[in-house]
Amino acid sequence: MSTETILIGLATGFSTGMLSGLLGIGGSGILVVAAVSFMGLAQHSAQAAAIAATVPIAIIGVINLHRKRLVNYQVAMYLAVGIAVGGAIGAYIANVTPGPILKKLFSAFFGLMSLQMLWGSRRDKGDPANSNTNN
Repeated sequence: MSTETILIGLATGFSTGMLSGLLGIGGSGILVVAAVSFMGLAQHSAQAAAIAATVPIAIIGVINLHRKRLVNYQVAMYLAVGIAVGGAIGAYIANVTPGPILKKLFSAFFGLMSLQMLWGSRRDKGDPANSNTNN
C-alpha cells in the first residue's frame, strides 16, 4: 500500500470520526465514497472496509454517551437484533449484487436520504428542540 493511500485513509478516518462524533452518524457513507473515489477500492471492498472501520467509533461513542447516561439499552437491544439480522441479509445481497449495480444502489440511497433531510427540516419547525428560547 502506498504512502499516499495510507495518508488518504488516515485523513478520511479522522474526518469521518469528527463528523461521527459531531453529527451522530456512523460514517460508513463517507468512508465508502472516499475508499472508492480516492483509494481505488472496488465497491464491495470499500463497503466491507467501512463496516470494519466503524466498530471503534461505535465503541467510543457508546462509552462517552453511557457516561452521560444517554444510552437507552432496552431500545439499543432491539435495534441491535434488527441490525444483526438485517446486516446478515444485506451482506448476502451485497455479495451477490454486481459492483456497478451496488454502487448505483448506494448512491441512490444516500441521495434519497439527503433529500429527506432537506425536506424534513422544513417540518421540524414545530419541534420544541428547534424553538428559540430568547423570544
